[in-house]
Amino acid sequence: MINRCFRLLIIICLLSIQTSLQAQKELSNKIGVTFSSLGTNDIFEKSNTTNYNYEGENFYTLGLTYIRGFNKWLEIETGLEYSRHNINIALNIMPGTNAFKRTQKTNISLLNIPVTLRFKFLKYFFVNGGVLIDIDASNSVYFENQTGFGAIAGFGANYDFDCGLSVFLNPYIKAHSWIDVGAQQKILEKGFRLGVAYDLRKIFKKK
Repeated sequence: MINRCFRLLIIICLLSIQTSLQAQKELSNKIGVTFSSLGTNDIFEKSNTTNYNYEGENFYTLGLTYIRGFNKWLEIETGLEYSRHNINIALNIMPGTNAFKRTQKTNISLLNIPVTLRFKFLKYFFVNGGVLIDIDASNSVYFENQTGFGAIAGFGANYDFDCGLSVFLNPYIKAHSWIDVGAQQKILEKGFRLGVAYDLRKIFKKK
């Protein structure tokens, strides 16, 4: 009797594993590249402790992305991105007034690790949001280190081709290093992200 129950348990476990693996094959499993720009990178200061005024000029972001499905309407997306922010710096030539004189520019380079959830709806659309890990790869003496944690939110449209390729456009907003890590300056980035990805299930099916 015990042996029969044990064999039945093994059969149930094997069937459960097979069903789980079959379900996994039906879920998205994509890897791709992204480019972000065409927006603004506003600078906010927690407190005015210097005689400098900061103004974001432009930015761009290049990234690698991985998208994994949980079910038909929910996906997780992560990856690695490199961002470059060009910032204008003006010196207050008369402290205590609004008389600023532009002196120079600085460049901020960030390595970003986003971890977001995608909620899909109406077949082609999604909203996304999550956390952002920032690693400051620059050595600017005029802008405080941006290593820390931030947040990202947006919405977008995605189209899947039969060949396995996908393209998506994702307007978004990123708050870099907004969890208090001591930096006085914070970057609020708003832009458009264009991505191209390939579904790895197509490779496995070919094999």
